[in-house]
Amino acid sequence: MKRHLPRRRRTSVAAAAAVAAALALTACGGGDTPSDDASAGTAGSASEPLVISLDSSVDLLDAQAWRTPAAMVATGSLVEQLLEQTYDTDGLVRTGTTELEGALAESWEVSEDGLTTTFHLRDGLAFADGTPLTAQDVVWSYQRSLLGPGYVKALLPFAGVASPDDVTAPDDSTVVVTSSFASPLLAKMEAMQPLGIFSQATGEANATDDDPWAGEWFRENANSSGPYTVASYDPTQQLVLEPNEHYYAPEKIANAGVTVQFVSDPSQRALLLRSGELDLAQGIPLDQVKAMEDEDGLTVVSEPSNRLEYLGFNTAEAPFDDARVRQAVAKAVPYEDLVDQVLYGYANVSTGVVPASMETHSDDAGTFEEDLDAAADLLAEAGLPDGFSSTLYYKQSNAVEAAAAVLVQANLKEIGVDIDLKPLTDADFTQQTNARALPMYLNNFLGWGADPFYQMYYLAGSAAGTNFTSYANPDLDALLQEGVATTDEAGRAEISAEAQQVIYDDMPFVPVYNPAWTFVVRDGVTGLTKDNTEQLRLQYLTKG
Repeated sequence: MKRHLPRRRRTSVAAAAAVAAALALTACGGGDTPSDDASAGTAGSASEPLVISLDSSVDLLDAQAWRTPAAMVATGSLVEQLLEQTYDTDGLVRTGTTELEGALAESWEVSEDGLTTTFHLRDGLAFADGTPLTAQDVVWSYQRSLLGPGYVKALLPFAGVASPDDVTAPDDSTVVVTSSFASPLLAKMEAMQPLGIFSQATGEANATDDDPWAGEWFRENANSSGPYTVASYDPTQQLVLEPNEHYYAPEKIANAGVTVQFVSDPSQRALLLRSGELDLAQGIPLDQVKAMEDEDGLTVVSEPSNRLEYLGFNTAEAPFDDARVRQAVAKAVPYEDLVDQVLYGYANVSTGVVPASMETHSDDAGTFEEDLDAAADLLAEAGLPDGFSSTLYYKQSNAVEAAAAVLVQANLKEIGVDIDLKPLTDADFTQQTNARALPMYLNNFLGWGADPFYQMYYLAGSAAGTNFTSYANPDLDALLQEGVATTDEAGRAEISAEAQQVIYDDMPFVPVYNPAWTFVVRDGVTGLTKDNTEQLRLQYLTKG
């Protein structure tokens, strides 16, 4: 039996302390040497190219656009940021820490009040076409994120950068970012791919009057600042990535290239992995993943994740406009059975909207345990002793959600709640959740950066576009804004705990479980790297 066991995550106190320390630094040297590249390659010694298949296709190549999970993996290879996480290695897996080092920025300074960060770019930076990468490209990329067609315009203001005038370039190698408040979240974002650097010249050359930020061109093309270039791309078949000869740190590219094949049938993906046509696969049915633990030639890699599967409500309509009804449903969810029977153990039972693995998690908010008697009592208190009827929606492409819905339906039946199950196409599901039209639904969310206030705001904040519950609580909004603008570790923990309690008491959605970060690889494949966006970093993969 071969299974890479989950690693121990850093404690919340250590994580918060590291974030605070990083923010307080006034002279942070990025250095020239990767801090922890035990499994990365060195120039001239890259391993063979790899062929992989992820849980979706790569629908586009723009790191600032809303896209599929596999596209997020791909775009992370086509842009580089000013900063990069450092990594701890444990066997086959490298996991991002809370410490940062310079990437395109060789060094940076943060002012004493935490409001101004000055980045100094490395010498000789270039895009894949060989043209120089300068501070003006950084400014243009931040402007594109705030004014362009993507979703990043909703992220940066939450971390204190709301205007394109907040990012300037005093000279070709210096970038100054000014925020309206100090926040640990901003440094995390500066190490994430949505703030990766695009070529201004390429963007302007492909812009039109109707598309001034070249959104259409960047959907299927790239002039990379990251570790790979696009050798070929067919959105229906595969994406072929080759090492970028102009990448600032070629020693960080541990392989000779990666081909991402788009295989829509998860069982077919499993067959290709077993036959050796794939080196790595994601999204294989979990019963087959379980069986693969005993198969020669394969290794299952499964790590804890902050991704949250939740049961959402439309809190604007009866009966889910009553918090007691929402709490009753929460008491009726078969948490343990879902993890054991649907996830085959590749998940953890929910510990709350801020998972136990995330900084500032509070055990005091409340537990998530099945208690049908308490659920029935809550329904009676809400004036619904005989239960009610509703419909639970889920994505038909998600077999795990389909199986989970059946177990939830059965338990709710025990307390008199009659639930119809209705799968929707991904497009319909997205349209109807955006319209806040579904009474009950299963969905998932991952707060990039492993930041508790980002996590809570984008799930429960009144103005958050990803809060599909119609829940609005001005007191909670104020708490979350105060928390994201607090740098003191103890203060962040106190505010976070209070916000977690509000969300638990109001229960606009039920956190159900945290599915694990799971891949299956052929023997000899190493360097699976998970950053704080939980995206696989392709440049560190090796094939022995």
